[in-house]
Amino acid sequence: MTFDYDLFVIGAGSGGLVAAKTAAGFGVRVAIAEQEALGGTCVNRGCVPKKLIVYAADFALQNQMAHSYGWSDSQRQFDWADLIKSVHQHLESIRHSYFAQLQNAGVDLIRGRVTFDDAHTINIDDRKVTADKILIAVGARPIQPSIPGIEYTITSGEIFNLPYLPERLAIIGSGYIGVEFASMMNALGCEVTVIETDEMILSGFDDDVRSSVQQGLKKRGIKFFTNSTAKEIKHCDEEGLLLNVTGDCPVNLAADTILVATGRVPNTKNFGLEKVGVEVG
Repeated sequence: MTFDYDLFVIGAGSGGLVAAKTAAGFGVRVAIAEQEALGGTCVNRGCVPKKLIVYAADFALQNQMAHSYGWSDSQRQFDWADLIKSVHQHLESIRHSYFAQLQNAGVDLIRGRVTFDDAHTINIDDRKVTADKILIAVGARPIQPSIPGIEYTITSGEIFNLPYLPERLAIIGSGYIGVEFASMMNALGCEVTVIETDEMILSGFDDDVRSSVQQGLKKRGIKFFTNSTAKEIKHCDEEGLLLNVTGDCPVNLAADTILVATGRVPNTKNFGLEKVGVEVG
């Protein structure tokens, strides 16, 4: 049987891009499909934009320590909108670079959502494409708990599109994503509160590390409600968002923005994997 491609890669994130370019380097016919921006989670909603904001937060923390090293107080102002504009400009340059790399490697880029018809046939917005080998590199998406008012929250992806820096930020979940956002947003001037169902933050990490990080962040003014669960979110004209928390720290917490950082799941929903015999857990 003759196929349109020797290898078809679904997903142009970190893994998919490397696989496509490497395979093309061996002279095979390669295509890659992406329905969103090139670069996947790391470039667009994860490592890269987050680390740029971490750098901005580091400047703020260094400014707080400057007095101890002989620097007198100076008036500085932070502009969230300017930072986010610079972040998006940097991300666009990376995406442009990836596009050029695919072109130079001879990889066909196809835009659209992919579903499976069979083991060698995929459907991209009603266009059928065949391939000898198909690589699934679709990444993951944030989990959002099923609680009333969850539609008022944002995830780690949307936080980079906030038009303003919130004065009061509540974070549901304290894995490494939630903790990193808590640290940097606090340094930039947000009043940050973290809600965690466990006794300490950073579940799965070494207990000494968990305790040390939590105590250090507390000293910086971040509030932690541990052994506590977010139950409901309401929108109030006077308070903004009102988050109902139960457990060891029952409270109705007022916030301008609520970030959900409760983990991620594979992007395999409505993908047609059952048609090719792929079992998912």
